[in-house]
Amino acid sequence: MSIINTLRNKMGKFLVFVIGFSIASFVLSDILGPNSTLFGGNDTTIGTIKGEDVDYNSFQSLFEEFSYNFSINNGTPPTSEDLVVIREQVWEKLIQDISFVNEYDNLGLEITDLELVDMVQGKNVHPLVQQAFTDPEVGIFDVEQVVIFLKNLSNQPSQQQQTWSSFERNLIPIRLRNKYDNLISKTTYLNTLESKREYFNANQAISLSYLHIPYYSINDSLVSISQNELQSYLKKNKNEYFEEESRSIKYVIFNVNPSSEDSLSIKNEINRLKNILSNSTNDSIFSSINSDGFNSYLSLKKDQLDNIFGEYSVKGNMIGPIIENDKYVLYKFSDISSEKKYSARAQHILLKWNNLDLNSKVKVRIEANRILNLIKKGSNFQEMARMYSEDGSATNGGDLGWFSEGQMVKPFEEAVFSKTRPGLINRIVESEFGFHIINVISKKTNKIFKVSKIEKDIVPSDMTRNLSYRNAEIFRSENSDLEDFLASSNTTGLKIFSHNTIDKNDQKLGSLNNSRSLIMWLYSEENIGKLSSVIELDNSYVIAVLTDINQEGTSKLEDVENSIKRKVINNKKFDLINKDLIDLKGSLEEISESYGDKANIYSMDNLLFNFNSLNNVGYAPNAVGISFSMDEGEITKPFFTDDGVVILQINSKEILSPLDNYSSFSEQLLQANKLASPLKLDKAIKEFSDIKDYRYKFF
Repeated sequence: MSIINTLRNKMGKFLVFVIGFSIASFVLSDILGPNSTLFGGNDTTIGTIKGEDVDYNSFQSLFEEFSYNFSINNGTPPTSEDLVVIREQVWEKLIQDISFVNEYDNLGLEITDLELVDMVQGKNVHPLVQQAFTDPEVGIFDVEQVVIFLKNLSNQPSQQQQTWSSFERNLIPIRLRNKYDNLISKTTYLNTLESKREYFNANQAISLSYLHIPYYSINDSLVSISQNELQSYLKKNKNEYFEEESRSIKYVIFNVNPSSEDSLSIKNEINRLKNILSNSTNDSIFSSINSDGFNSYLSLKKDQLDNIFGEYSVKGNMIGPIIENDKYVLYKFSDISSEKKYSARAQHILLKWNNLDLNSKVKVRIEANRILNLIKKGSNFQEMARMYSEDGSATNGGDLGWFSEGQMVKPFEEAVFSKTRPGLINRIVESEFGFHIINVISKKTNKIFKVSKIEKDIVPSDMTRNLSYRNAEIFRSENSDLEDFLASSNTTGLKIFSHNTIDKNDQKLGSLNNSRSLIMWLYSEENIGKLSSVIELDNSYVIAVLTDINQEGTSKLEDVENSIKRKVINNKKFDLINKDLIDLKGSLEEISESYGDKANIYSMDNLLFNFNSLNNVGYAPNAVGISFSMDEGEITKPFFTDDGVVILQINSKEILSPLDNYSSFSEQLLQANKLASPLKLDKAIKEFSDIKDYRYKFF
């Protein structure tokens, strides 16, 4: 009952988050929303689906519901990466709700009230409900627990009631889509001729030889090409070079780094906290309130304690402030307590035997004893583990870390927990997994050491941020166009960053984290050469200039010239090679001998029709297709492939005997088609829904 337990137990914990999220949504919707003068103008349309406008506020309402549910179910608010995924889920749901509703109506599909009751607490409970109400300790679902929960739902907090209502409401479109997919899958049909064709395509094999002359065997200098030829090739093959709209940008960064005064101020603050913590009577609460980190009250084993305090591992002692990962950190050895279960730490080398080989176990035991003796004589245990262990811990020198009673298989646990001091166990231990060579790093103990940890991020002060912003503003005020921007950047020593072909949905620009707002500005600006205002990112201010707009359509020649140039050159090389080959007659060996050592002959046996490449040639589906149209002994004329010129010769062609009954083969193929039908339907319905996505203007 993971969802239900979460609802009951975590409401208080997430109250602060819910309030914070609501405030953040209000502020962000004002700054970045549809009425913002910076990004969306007065247009509130976030997209259109099947001719129906999707309003920003409707989208945002559903987005907040999804985000809230994410927080409840995962025990943590969504990260910036999670929010991107959630927005995609909301968009997909809107497509499903709008695009598929006509399909459901046309087919008369619906979910009645009685069916919904049956899905929640009847004889056909939906899998999501079963998952939510399954007892994790025994793995058993009991519908009575659902009934009890629903009877008491009216007495629960309104937020819990709303979460359940949303959960129940979302079962309806899921069931409708399941009905639709099942209905369509029932119409999937496969006749005998289709089954026979697929059977022969999958099993018909040929043996062939082929002569291959790679294009790289001809020097590029022997071929000359003109810009007109490149442009002509692009025009003839424009469908291969279609691209979405993209934009290009140049920008400078004014980094916001903590000053020495900022660092000193934070150090003074943590020293002040140190004086208070030294006399604190409730270290856990004090460190939790005053730390910038999440893990402010640690439970450590003795070796972990010693890693921090060393020879000063005495209750009440303090270490710090010290700098760790750009933070000032303060530790206090606060308390010693006992756990119910004992724990130990060990490393091991695991050797496995083959259960199907009677001699395998004996051989592996001998090998395990050999390695154990090497360690006894002084070989390094960690190196031996990396060399010989067949366990995932091998990369860590066999270290399994700390483990408590009941976590390891019994023979292993008994061997480790019975050792009264750290060190190598003087025998091989056998378990169901294999033979273990064990070194106890820390003997069993139930002592736990409580350590308070206060972290203070070394961050720029408001004064430092203001100074950086002021420098950026001065730069912006002194430059009005791209020419000024470039000249001023060079004069002041600012590095100019450039990026081309930026997509409207990109989330990140170069090394700039959380730079979506910069990309949004880029797509809100239509004037090439126009400078942005000062845009604030995580720890920097950016001033950018739009340098180019690549409209949707055929790529510009300069953007794809290298690719086209190679293809045009290869086409001309084919003409040169073909001219030398066309008059050569005889077998492949005779043609190869006449042409020279640049022509190589290869063979493939059991080539199937569903292959798309030839050994030593690479991707060549046209060659495979041609080969299956040939008769035994037939030799083709030279023809073009992506990487060279090929001549085929069929050595033998196996003639498959027809099956008396294709039902077994047909059933497999039919099931594969049924599994693929929902994806095909989804793609087809989206294509006919005339979807226009304007989310890039808002997020």
